[in-house]
Amino acid sequence: MNSIIFGVIFWVVLLGAAWLVRPGSGLLRVTMEKWSAAHIMVTVLVLAALIGSSSFLMTLCPMWNGEITAKLMEETEARSSEKASATGEEEWMKNAAAAMSSDDPDTDPDRYAVKNKNQYELMADALLKGQIYLEYGDMDRRLLQMPNPYDTNARRALGVRYHWDHAFYKGRYYMYFGVVPVFLLFIPFKLITGASLTTYHATQVFVGMSIIGLFLFFRLLSKRFFPKLSFAVYLFLGAAVSVTSMVHCVAKPAMYMTAFSSAFCMEIWSVYFYVKAVWATDNEHENRAIFRAFLGALFGALAFGCRPSIALGNLIVIPCLIVFLREHKFTWKLFLKLVAAASPYIIIGALLMLYNYVRFENPFEFGQSYQLTVADQTAYGSLLSRLSVRGLLNGATYFLTRSEDLIADFPHIVEGGVFYTYPVFGVGLFALTNKKTCSAIRANKVVLFLLGGIVTIGVIIMMDIVWTPYLLARYREDMMWLLGMLVFLAVGMRYAEISGEELAVSEVEEGTSVAESGVKFVVEPCEEAKEFSSAVCLLSIYSMLVCAFVFVQLDMKHFLPEQIELIKKIVGAMTFGL
Repeated sequence: MNSIIFGVIFWVVLLGAAWLVRPGSGLLRVTMEKWSAAHIMVTVLVLAALIGSSSFLMTLCPMWNGEITAKLMEETEARSSEKASATGEEEWMKNAAAAMSSDDPDTDPDRYAVKNKNQYELMADALLKGQIYLEYGDMDRRLLQMPNPYDTNARRALGVRYHWDHAFYKGRYYMYFGVVPVFLLFIPFKLITGASLTTYHATQVFVGMSIIGLFLFFRLLSKRFFPKLSFAVYLFLGAAVSVTSMVHCVAKPAMYMTAFSSAFCMEIWSVYFYVKAVWATDNEHENRAIFRAFLGALFGALAFGCRPSIALGNLIVIPCLIVFLREHKFTWKLFLKLVAAASPYIIIGALLMLYNYVRFENPFEFGQSYQLTVADQTAYGSLLSRLSVRGLLNGATYFLTRSEDLIADFPHIVEGGVFYTYPVFGVGLFALTNKKTCSAIRANKVVLFLLGGIVTIGVIIMMDIVWTPYLLARYREDMMWLLGMLVFLAVGMRYAEISGEELAVSEVEEGTSVAESGVKFVVEPCEEAKEFSSAVCLLSIYSMLVCAFVFVQLDMKHFLPEQIELIKKIVGAMTFGL
């Protein structure tokens, strides 16, 4: 009975949402133009729902929130090993499960794999002790004696014990993940409370701040460029971009996604302040623009200490700077102000390079080359040697358009390319096919920003392709936050061109002027604008629903048995067993 009730509630809510965003709905008539207390209240409620639900979901999977024990990991992986696909990460998970069940730990190289998810906590402890390396006290001498300790097959053949996914250089373990989150959250938390911050809690903070930053950025764009945008589009598209850009952070919040979430949190706020500096400040408020640019540079520089590939989003500052210089007369005084605004890049960049040099004797080495993982990245060679047209095209297809067949096992959906899995991102491409939309983009002087964002996405994808041993679905999140920003901008510009005013007046007697009739003019979006808004909202809802299934698919093999049974009951109720 409870399942039936739940199923009815689910479908009522879903169909109700579709009805609310139909083209003729009054909900679509509410615009961003007159931002009121009601707008703020609804937006805050949506933010609370998004942040609260994402934070709660991060607590569900004991494998990826860092709370699982070695024994639990062994049992969970044993149940799912037959169904796991043969991707690099999943292959390691099977090896790790086998290692946990072995009677001879000395012959199992992945024996300590379960320990790799608390590196941020350990790094905070190490820095507070005045050291920059991780000290475990269980160094296997065979690892020190190997001619090439980065050869995975050689380690396995020798039965070497080591700590998985750490950087290893000259006999010491290092954390190759960016150190900035340690200084922002882990060390302050340790100093204040005396306890270590569990890694997934840091991910919760960064995801929450990212969602807030995205909504503020979308509000900034709509206020400046398309104030007549439907409020429903703002909410649904903002929610869809937030959810789809962070599904892996929610599904696997420990360690890996702490690096991701912290980086795009920094970058989202960086882009927000840059755009606010260029387009939201009058010419006479130059100092205010410089201060905002300083904040943009501060967050952008911090991103390099979180995840360098996402930090490539800093390239967006180039078109922003060009537009700014076009609007302001260049003087030496302005030049000095711009240098001051860029000072975070200089200071933080120098500190990060010093940190890298002390660890690896190379200011540009973050530790990825010395990973103890599935591939020997010391043998990768130069960047140019790894570039190929075929590789780039295959990689771009994987990131953007790759389709995946439905699988036989629940939940059936497998995450594919961005445009395939989350079609709401394709709305941006559709909007750009309209000549009037392109004209609006030129008139508002955001051509360089849009093109710069597209180029930046391409650079991020290229770096992921050439610098990683294999592509994983979570790498798509390196650029999805920026793609979502550009999609919102394109959708808004498209809406601005079709949101013409229609004057709804009652019938007026022949020979009587409208003024004499006393009829009030009512301004509302045209039919095309209503239909476009409805389509955007529906695709946003669809993408979020797909995202929910992707979340389950990502975590399915790591859930506890009782969690799996509950999920199956819920889905069965949603579909009434069909």
